[in-house]
Amino acid sequence: MKICVFTGTRAEYGLLTPLLKRIQDDPDTELRLLVSGSHLSERHGHTVDAIRADGFPIGAEVPLPLKDDSRLGVALAMGEAVSGCARALDAIAPDLLVLLGDRWECLACAEAAALLRIPVAHIHGGETTEGAVDEQFRHAVTKLSRLHFTACEAYRRRVIQLGESPSTVFDVGALGVENVRTVPLMDRQALEADLGFAFGERFLLVTYHPATLAGDGAAEAEAFFAGLETVLAGDETLTAVITGANADPGGSLVDARAAALHEKFPGRTLVTPSLGLVRYLSALRLCAAVAGNSSSGILEAPSFGVPTVNVGDRQKGRVRAESVLDCAPAPEAVAGALRLALSSEGAAVAKRARNPYEKKDTSRRMLAILKQGAPAGAKPFFDIDHCPSKD
Repeated sequence: MKICVFTGTRAEYGLLTPLLKRIQDDPDTELRLLVSGSHLSERHGHTVDAIRADGFPIGAEVPLPLKDDSRLGVALAMGEAVSGCARALDAIAPDLLVLLGDRWECLACAEAAALLRIPVAHIHGGETTEGAVDEQFRHAVTKLSRLHFTACEAYRRRVIQLGESPSTVFDVGALGVENVRTVPLMDRQALEADLGFAFGERFLLVTYHPATLAGDGAAEAEAFFAGLETVLAGDETLTAVITGANADPGGSLVDARAAALHEKFPGRTLVTPSLGLVRYLSALRLCAAVAGNSSSGILEAPSFGVPTVNVGDRQKGRVRAESVLDCAPAPEAVAGALRLALSSEGAAVAKRARNPYEKKDTSRRMLAILKQGAPAGAKPFFDIDHCPSKD
């Protein structure tokens, strides 16, 4: 059975790693990766090199001509992604395509697969992120898929609400949490040496992506970094490791603001396009708190007992642990939430928090289901037996 797995970003590739290893190691399955998006971008760290170093077989690379990260630029690149993925999938000819998440590159690949009659298995469907345009992409990918792996029961119910048969929707937990439990991590000394950066007494792990549905995404990014700057200025024992923004509209503006912060605190901040899976999870385990609007603060950080400051609406609607502190994209709110997360009270809450996405044997269960294949024939719409009243 030939299984193709699409990856377009460093974050989604890291989440996919345990499943990729299982597919590669199983004698009954043949793995081929379709690599695209920011993996092939020098500005985003050219992370396809990490994929090659990990030894996973790449069936095709689909570079995207993202000349700028304006809305029009991304829309045009998405069109190129559909045609590029169509050619790649036609050449690979997989029995099944696996997609994770909600990005525009993922939707483009799903569209190509649907037209080529290649069944799709979708991971992380049913979630809501009301502050990002990805919210719409995710549900569109659900409707283009035949198998569904959700991260919790609430999301399984939502996929069924979208008309998917319950027999095709599986609540298996989050692959990212499996990484937390299984990936060998670096200790503090080794990570500092590898990064060439001293963490000091304590450090923040920062990832901020463009809020693509915000009225003024640039202003929200500025507010976040202003709040972060205030906290750094007020605590000389604190440092920050900042990873780059994704390839969404406004990403270059976010990266420029991070660079400006680094100029103000050159010895106390590290700015990098990507840490990679092992270094990122190692930093996540060692940091005092996570800050920004990345899903890792929602999905993985609670399993390390690390508090999260989640800014704005990008992750609005996601099920979250008690350790996640939501705040408005305003400098004072960001600074206040960071101080609370860094306090003994914030640390205590994070230590006792339960991660709602943690389940056993996530990747093993996924592969067992994938090996059974996707349902054949026409895809029926599953009607639920309850409709809200008109009143």
